[in-house]
Amino acid sequence: MTRPATIPDVLELVRRSKVVTESRLAEVATDSGSTDAVLDRMVERGMLTRYQANELAAGRADFWIGGYQILDLLGRGGMGHVYLAEHPLLKKRMALKVLANREYAEDGAKERFQKEARAAAVLDHPNIVRVFALNIAHNPPFLVMEYVDGVSLQAAVARYGTFTPGEAAAVGVEVAMGLQQAFEVGLIHRDIKPANVLIDRKGGIKILDLGIARFVGDPISRLSDSETVIGTLDYLAPEQAVDSCKIDSRADQYSLGATLFFLLAGHPPFADDEVDRKLVRKQQSNAPSLAAMRLDIPTGLAQVINRMLERSASDRYATPRDVAEALKPWAEFGTNFPDRLFVPWRPRGNSAESALDVDGDPSPTPLPPTRRILRSSTERRVPPAQSMSDTTPMPVASLKEIPLAEEPILPEEWVLDESGSPTVTLLPAPPRLWVSYLGRRFWRVVGIIAGGGLATALLARWLG
Repeated sequence: MTRPATIPDVLELVRRSKVVTESRLAEVATDSGSTDAVLDRMVERGMLTRYQANELAAGRADFWIGGYQILDLLGRGGMGHVYLAEHPLLKKRMALKVLANREYAEDGAKERFQKEARAAAVLDHPNIVRVFALNIAHNPPFLVMEYVDGVSLQAAVARYGTFTPGEAAAVGVEVAMGLQQAFEVGLIHRDIKPANVLIDRKGGIKILDLGIARFVGDPISRLSDSETVIGTLDYLAPEQAVDSCKIDSRADQYSLGATLFFLLAGHPPFADDEVDRKLVRKQQSNAPSLAAMRLDIPTGLAQVINRMLERSASDRYATPRDVAEALKPWAEFGTNFPDRLFVPWRPRGNSAESALDVDGDPSPTPLPPTRRILRSSTERRVPPAQSMSDTTPMPVASLKEIPLAEEPILPEEWVLDESGSPTVTLLPAPPRLWVSYLGRRFWRVVGIIAGGGLATALLARWLG
């Protein structure tokens, strides 16, 4: 590819892209300035999107896939890219999931794409992203999906901090109801996690990515997945790590519980463990207590999430609907939800691209969650950055660190400020009792003198 060096080069490249008509190109044909300035003016006039302008500046002019015009890059995943696209005649925006070239060449990639389309075709629920079409013959193959103008739970926590208990419970109810319909048709998602749940600008909750979903009793999936751990390590159920085929909807329930844990704590349940220890901990230990991390979490809500995270599937709720009913008493979106998740945000680093990981969400940051509330005087310092998960982003805002006192820790009064962070008031230490202190010194000196006198008398008597 060759970067355009002159304004005529830019106009010719735009002409080849077929995204701007000749009549509109005439508006900038006589413009002066740099090539970047001309592209910026075309963006300001609505002729190009910012993504298209950046691509043209780099010498790339291919903005069409299967008759859809590519407007923006929404994210990058393990199987390919997801683009915002528009049908030129219907003027309706869609999300196009395009299989990456390296995946397209691998065996089974097309089968996974078809499986996702098949799974989505049997679901029609407001809490699940719909798939409208599949073009497997196109090079590369692509899925046409419902476009959700929103943010993933993973990005929301990374950018704006942890959720309130009411928000987390309300999200849990919506996801559980979407999983209920999947349960009724015999479908297991197998990859519920914060990056696969979206919140739109109206507060709607959407489950996406059915690429590794499996129908109960599907012999093809059983053969292909029998020796493979399917799912995301931080969020998959213990039994899913043993055999990804011999699971039911309660595995998705565990993943949802781990997702709610992330919303409230800022990290998954076993984030501090090394990768090779996580599976062992999941199978041998209960998840850490949320109630010990945040004082504002109702005990009943913490107990519901703990039950969702039980090691044995038989100890969890029977159905996703039961999960939704259990969460409902605490489900309440705040007055500023979801508006607070769509305030202007600027990623750290030199560019937005550098802050994106393979899922299109912000890369991990070493800071703890904003609403992590210390429960006792034994938790005095923020956990070190290296103890956090390498695979899960941490919130951007830091916790107020409480300095260690030199004197013994005395009772403390905890106050929760508006941001959800703790305000700590240390009670003053009682004054030292100097009289008692001097008394101890006095008797120590007296003892030394008396002992010395006694020793002198005995020595004199022995010598005499």
